Amino acid sequence: MKKITNQMCLMWAMVFILIVANINLYSYVWLNGGGRGYVPPGGDSITTSNTIETYIINGANSYLAAKLDIETFLRLIEMKDIQGLEYKELNALLDNAITDMKTTISIYEALIQTASNTPYDEEVQTRLKTFDYTSFMLSNGLNKSIFGTVSGFLKNGDITGCFKKTYADMKNILAILQIIKGATTLDKLPELAIFWRLNETCCETSLFGSYFARVFSAIQ
Repeated sequence: MKKITNQMCLMWAMVFILIVANINLYSYVWLNGGGRGYVPPGGDSITTSNTIETYIINGANSYLAAKLDIETFLRLIEMKDIQGLEYKELNALLDNAITDMKTTISIYEALIQTASNTPYDEEVQTRLKTFDYTSFMLSNGLNKSIFGTVSGFLKNGDITGCFKKTYADMKNILAILQIIKGATTLDKLPELAIFWRLNETCCETSLFGSYFARVFSAIQ
């Protein structure tokens, strides 16, 4: 019995370690690594990299929090014919998602301003411009269209351009959420197409950020 108890304790300890590891790695799945691409003139590249990367991590955190509420919201919509709808619950999820998306947008405004006023690191620029994007896409089975957009920026060394595109995507998602909220506040649902648009936009935005992070991981 003692042996079984020890084994169970070990199992739960391993589960806990995996959970902690996932928390620590969570912010590395979306647009991470870009901070390494900048160096201030005559300044401390590590400090600047950390500042930009901190914006990226905080932006990923608030975006993924919004995405979690969006996915929960869409799950409730999916089940409405079986479980019915509670508009109070829907509105609470939308409010949270809207708040987190606004936070993400504010973070990206600061990120873009900082990045726009900071020179690129030439070594990273060389790595981005000489990277074999086609082989990388094929070997990892990436979506050709979305990865093509990512590589279109990065093969030209336009890291800040990726941030600007993400910023525009965040504003688009926010606008969709606000349209939906305008209907659910009145205990109504908008047309079905808006839910498809929300789901597809979030998926494309998430893949864009993930592919960006993949490239920067590969060139380090």
